[in-house]
Amino acid sequence: MTTLHMVELRPDITALLYFLRDQGLETRGGDENLGYGIHAWFGVAFGEQAPKPWRLFMDRRRPTRILGYSRVEAEELRRRLLDFATPSVLAVCPEPDASILSKPIPDWRAGQRLSFEVQCCPVGRKATNGVEKDLFLIHVDKNNGTPISREEVYCEWVRERLERDGVTSVTAIHLAGFRLVHQMRKEQRSVGPRRKKNLVRPNAIIRGQLMINDPVAFSELLSRGIGRHRSFGYGMLLLGPAS
Repeated sequence: MTTLHMVELRPDITALLYFLRDQGLETRGGDENLGYGIHAWFGVAFGEQAPKPWRLFMDRRRPTRILGYSRVEAEELRRRLLDFATPSVLAVCPEPDASILSKPIPDWRAGQRLSFEVQCCPVGRKATNGVEKDLFLIHVDKNNGTPISREEVYCEWVRERLERDGVTSVTAIHLAGFRLVHQMRKEQRSVGPRRKKNLVRPNAIIRGQLMINDPVAFSELLSRGIGRHRSFGYGMLLLGPAS
């Protein structure tokens, strides 16, 4: 099994917005609207080597950065960008040696305790028609409007994915942030051009503590991510020392 790497990219946001405009993917502003755009840029910049899952960090206090997991290290990503990218694609990371970095993920140990944070999109498919919907609203429908905690629904959903097949044991978990965000997607169509559509979806930040039971499976969990929309900036587990 190849080594998993954490990749850090420091994009030029102005150049990224120019690239998106040229692709007909203009956004209305805000980090949530860049998810599809970064996914599109990743595709032409790195192809199948693109980091996944990943997460965008963007505010007015610090430079914008993207963290992600990849089976290839920074040198391979830099080489692909320099060898094959068009000028407008390269302009997003014009100095790859400084704007694309990586480090190998350490070997985990059974019994090791860590803190975690994940930005996720907790959605599911409605049983009646298969339409994607906020998990909280699905639970409200199932309970016929009986009061239920959004935090409980989201945290249980994340816990189940972390503990599936005994990979980890979650010892603490809570909802650290929530908002509804606008997401841009393109419709899947068998014929004709794909049309853009704007969706409103939940964006939840879940934090907690866990213990690793199966180190190999835990590494696979990191590379896979949590939940849906992992190609669009959701599902990346960030780890730190246990508090």
